[in-house]
Amino acid sequence: MILGAHVSAAGGLHNAIGNGEELGCDVVQIFIKNPNRWISKGHTDDAIDGFKEAWKTSSIQTVVVHDIHLTNLASPKPDVLKKSRVQFREQIQLADRLGIPYIVTHLGAHLETGEAEGLEMLSHSFNQLFEDTNDTSVSVLLETTAGQGTNLGYRFEHLRQIIDTSKYPDRLGVCLDTCHVFAAGYELRSEEAYHQTFDQFDGIIGLDRLLTFHLNDAKSEYNSRIDRHEHIGEGNLGITPFQLLVNDSRFSHTPMIIETPKMEEMHAVNLAVLRELVETG
Repeated sequence: MILGAHVSAAGGLHNAIGNGEELGCDVVQIFIKNPNRWISKGHTDDAIDGFKEAWKTSSIQTVVVHDIHLTNLASPKPDVLKKSRVQFREQIQLADRLGIPYIVTHLGAHLETGEAEGLEMLSHSFNQLFEDTNDTSVSVLLETTAGQGTNLGYRFEHLRQIIDTSKYPDRLGVCLDTCHVFAAGYELRSEEAYHQTFDQFDGIIGLDRLLTFHLNDAKSEYNSRIDRHEHIGEGNLGITPFQLLVNDSRFSHTPMIIETPKMEEMHAVNLAVLRELVETG
């Protein structure tokens, strides 16, 4: 399996590679811009070259970008929508320069305008962004959400609609977050439920679109629509879904990334738990 974690890039993007190697990661997820600011310090050519060299000489197979926290490409507020599109375009362009193939993003929130209008705005945003960056090869992975507040993306049908209304469907994939889908009402806690949920995903979206996982246990309750991550096997999901996932041959080449709490203290522990679940022989 391709296992890894969201790691810090503090002090320089190249540090993310070293941080991932220390954890024995096959894949790392990183922010390439300050996640809590619309405008952040740019990266020099030397910094970009340093990252690419560190990655090239490492054991890290794949790097994934996570979008900043402020983005809302479905926003009905013109100022927020404009800033979201500008910074997202910049991330696509930077990821392309870094050689990173994927950016994971949430679908945004409709802010009481209604899901239909929010999804339409989101579709317009992606069509514009892909048109503006048609000289890049970066794909966007739509992340399943818990559906907290007015957030979109808590139903598989939402993601299907964005793909179907895209002028550039080949640049869209999916990142499935175990905590989020559980909180959104998709059951995973038994082998039967696990297969039913993935059969449903396959029927609506298609497993060929599932290009990355976020492996997080859930502090939140089933169908609560609340996004609260917990350490692997210590939350309401329990250990069964993770045991099934890391031994599912359909996903043997799909990156699986933890975003569990207390990154510096617990990432090694959570990755060890996952690795122990992998059946050998």
